[in-house]
Amino acid sequence: MNNYKLLILDFDGTLCATHEAILFCIKRTYETLHKTIPNHNFIDETIRAGLGMEKTLEVLSPDLTQQQIHHLLNTYETIYLAEGEDKSAPFPKAAETLAQLHAAGFILTVVSNKAVAAVDTALVRFELKQYIAMVIGDTKTLRKKPDPMAYTDFIKPKFNHINPTQILMVGDTPADLLFAKNIGADSCWAEYGYGDEKACLALHPTYTIKRLTDILAILF
Repeated sequence: MNNYKLLILDFDGTLCATHEAILFCIKRTYETLHKTIPNHNFIDETIRAGLGMEKTLEVLSPDLTQQQIHHLLNTYETIYLAEGEDKSAPFPKAAETLAQLHAAGFILTVVSNKAVAAVDTALVRFELKQYIAMVIGDTKTLRKKPDPMAYTDFIKPKFNHINPTQILMVGDTPADLLFAKNIGADSCWAEYGYGDEKACLALHPTYTIKRLTDILAILF
């Protein structure tokens, strides 16, 4: 029997299916700014690394200056808020799963490398926000997963009665699994998401789930 009290949930590829939305919005960003669109497969595999959008754009366009990357990023975020939400959806039974966990007394948090405004908008739209105690996303100053800053500077101060052994990190990419290691928490790999299987299994997640609802069998 585990002793988990707090869950840290990734957003893209864990709570919500957003891969096609991200792909679309990256291509639209390059198109809007009249830049050559990177190869589809290169975009796809870069997204799957879970790096966060600024780093993703740096990988896709290594020749651009930091100022140009920031312009790309700002354009991407505007396009995503305007067009990306319609191309994303929560994974099956996401609301029911979170409702059950919330009712059982688990503290649910979301830590994402995505812009916090986009995460908040989606959580409200998909009627998931009411179950979440804290949402942490990219604010331009937050160091992204796998850096532990989201935990050390935000989650730990608010929930200081909970130690890392009582935390389960649920995510689909190596960044999520390494984040768990960096804060001393157990990890659960969301196999149904977008992370590279070989890279994720090499990090030896504590659990693996094939669908979001499988988390219930671990926690109950």
